[in-house]
Amino acid sequence: MLLLAMGCFAPASKSVTEKGGTVRTRFLVILLTCALITLGQSAHAKKRSWISLFNGTDLTGWHLRNPAGVNGWKIRDGVYVNTPPSTDIQTDSEYYDFQLHVEFNASAGNGNSGVYLRDKYEVQIFNSYGNPAVDTGCGALYRRVAPTINASKPSGEWQTYDITFVGKHLIVIHNGQKVLDVTDVGPMGTGASSNRPDGAGQLRLQGDHDAVSFRNIRIRPLSKSEAEKLMKE
Repeated sequence: MLLLAMGCFAPASKSVTEKGGTVRTRFLVILLTCALITLGQSAHAKKRSWISLFNGTDLTGWHLRNPAGVNGWKIRDGVYVNTPPSTDIQTDSEYYDFQLHVEFNASAGNGNSGVYLRDKYEVQIFNSYGNPAVDTGCGALYRRVAPTINASKPSGEWQTYDITFVGKHLIVIHNGQKVLDVTDVGPMGTGASSNRPDGAGQLRLQGDHDAVSFRNIRIRPLSKSEAEKLMKE
């Protein structure tokens, strides 16, 4: 940054023999240019990057919710396959404001699973293809808010969730369609930490119900300014 500043101010020294007004004008232009460059670099530095939560080989970064539970999770060609009997897995790290991308493939039958946010609120996974949109179906904030539409694909097909969670507000895009739009999650969830005060929490993938597979799970933690901007878009 010091070198940048020196480079910016260097041309001013060549103008000292010119009229005072010209020197001042050029100085102000150079100063403004340097300030804009600095602000642009600072804004870029504050932007958070996406973090992959799956390494494709093992459960590093995750652990069983119940350490004594049966571990039915296997990794096959980079896909995290869960086959009952099994238990949930949750991240070692905690998150508050974030964007999250999840790809999942539910088994035949109910295909019952879910993605828990802050270990408190569940975005439901279920084989809901062709059914009415309800608060226990795929894309729902489980037992709280039904999706605006049922965007489910048939059982056995890969599906996506793109989730933005800021403060108490949740946006869910299911297979490219917005199904929860700045939804207020309320004070209570349905996860293990439903009754605790608001705060950062772990991500959890439900694995104690039906067979389900996951891949390409990544998260982007949000700064306060990024979170506020996203909510205004």
